Parts: sequence; C-alpha cells; structure tokens
Amino acid sequence: MLDYICLGKNIRKIRKKERLTQETLAEICDITPVFVSQIENGTRKPSLETVCNISKALAVTVDELLNADNDTTYHAKAFSMLLNNRTPAEVDFCYDILKRILENMENGQIQMNEDI
Repeated sequence: MLDYICLGKNIRKIRKKERLTQETLAEICDITPVFVSQIENGTRKPSLETVCNISKALAVTVDELLNADNDTTYHAKAFSMLLNNRTPAEVDFCYDILKRILENMENGQIQMNEDI
C-alpha cells in the first residue's frame, strides 16, 4: 500500500531543497496551492498523473518521491549534476575539499549548522 504521508513529506523536502514555493509548484503542475499543501500533509491522495507531474516539476523520478529514504539518492544525483561537464582535475579538487570538510566534521573541528 502506498504511504501518502511519506510521499507528501518527500515532495515537501525536495520542493524546499529546490527552493520552490507551494504556489510555484502548483502553477507548474496545474493544481492549486491548497492541493499541494494537502498532498504534502498526506490529507489528500494525488492521482498518478499528478504524482508524475510533480516528479517532472521537481526533476526527480516517481520512485524518488515514493522512496522513504531518498536523501542519499537525491544528494548523489545533485552532486553528480554539479560535477557534470567538469574536468577530471576539477572533480578531483572538489572531492578533496569535500573529503577534508567531512574529516574536520568527524574530528569536531567544524560543526554543521542544523538549520541548513
């Protein structure tokens, strides 16, 4: 059975990461902002067509919207898109920076802002 609450949470999470308002998403998908809110809260069940339209608007697969643990998948895709069309040297440089940041986080030398 489809978990509509999980679906709604995933839509909200991805929409916010993409910095889209409910109004903008609604306009793109040709639905009302109230309906977007109801979908995100799990109080209304969207049609398959609406879920497909939302996935296109958010540039993710329907599977990513339905997957309860999509943060890793979403971020992996986003990182991949950022590195697309970069030279191997640029990719290596970015990898080294990210690796150092993570090492410093693990060592307690820097702390993540939880509000991000």
